[in-house]
Amino acid sequence: MMELKNKIEELFARAGQKVRQGDRAGAIASLTEVIDLPKVAQEEPLSLECAHWGLAGLLITERDVKRAEDHLKAAIKLNPQEAGYLQELGALYNYQARFEAAAQQFEKSLELRPGHPETTHLLGWAVFMSGDLKRGQKMLEFALELDENNVGTLNDLAVCLMEQGKIKEARGMVEKALELDPQNELLKSFHEMLEGKTGAGKNKKKGQNKNHK
Repeated sequence: MMELKNKIEELFARAGQKVRQGDRAGAIASLTEVIDLPKVAQEEPLSLECAHWGLAGLLITERDVKRAEDHLKAAIKLNPQEAGYLQELGALYNYQARFEAAAQQFEKSLELRPGHPETTHLLGWAVFMSGDLKRGQKMLEFALELDENNVGTLNDLAVCLMEQGKIKEARGMVEKALELDPQNELLKSFHEMLEGKTGAGKNKKKGQNKNHK
């Protein structure tokens, strides 16, 4: 058993070194060796779980989403009470535009970790993108109550509101986001677009022209 433990420690150390060197392929190879070790599942299940989790993260970075999904599912099978694994799987489904599947994972995660701000935010977005705009809005508003300074939640809520024709409310969300992150170019562009839709930009320009005269 000590021999197995020492080998696992060696492989994790090598994987960490490879990551620091920017060699993700080498890190993936080292962690794959961990999961392939004989008796690792019986004698070192926590190490096996960590190896699957680490592989999932590396493979997501490599955009190998199918293998990342497989390793996330393996980690969940080993530890179904870890809410973070479920959130990560949901986020992976969001990335693949599998929004209904994503929502299911976020809901499972929230059962284990109720009121988690980021999971609630991600669930709201997945529900909205699944086509249930009103429920998505409510979930995003609840996420904002949990973390009122989350720029991502403010932005996503603004998108949800805009899609329902609530342009002024959407602009208000973006303005709050810009107060928190004034140098964000994407938010600036979004705000300009919303100003154009409400006519605020035109009115502002008219006022500037009048003052100039």
